Amino acid sequence: MKSVLAAGFLFVIAVITTAFQPSSQSPIDYRKLGDSLSLQAQQVLVRNLLGAIQKGGSDYAVDFCSERAIPLTDSLSKKYRVRIQRISSKNRNPKNAASLFERKLLNLFASANSPKDTLLQTPKGAIYYKPIRIAMPTCLQCHGDPKSEIKSTTLSTIKQKYRFDKATGYALNDLRGVWKLSFEE
Repeated sequence: MKSVLAAGFLFVIAVITTAFQPSSQSPIDYRKLGDSLSLQAQQVLVRNLLGAIQKGGSDYAVDFCSERAIPLTDSLSKKYRVRIQRISSKNRNPKNAASLFERKLLNLFASANSPKDTLLQTPKGAIYYKPIRIAMPTCLQCHGDPKSEIKSTTLSTIKQKYRFDKATGYALNDLRGVWKLSFEE
């Protein structure tokens, strides 16, 4: 009787072990994928904004950004089946406003011991956050000090396009916001 029970127990353990073995398909490395896609999104936006500045100056770039920035990230979202957003507590576009949790996360990214990125596992997949910093002097033409770095015509265009703008007063290397990539399995 003991040998039958022992054999039955071993059979159950074998079935359970097999059922919880990883599949032959490798698990998704959301951190690596998030880093890669956020870099690609950043490059697409910077390339397009620099082109807009070359074409018509910072005033034109504000117009371009108000009409094309979200569609550009949305096109990448569709291409890679991930929701890509830019989030900030000092947002220009209300659609990019940080939630209470995200404001706390932004404070963490702004600290001296800032992490490189953050990955949160969710029941449906993962959410990846990566800081966006003011990396080039060109960024200050629209996000710098309104009294000394942003031309009055550009500031006027910003106020016209973004009635509740909070995205000025930055210096080089300041935290501008975060990339937020939401992955669902």
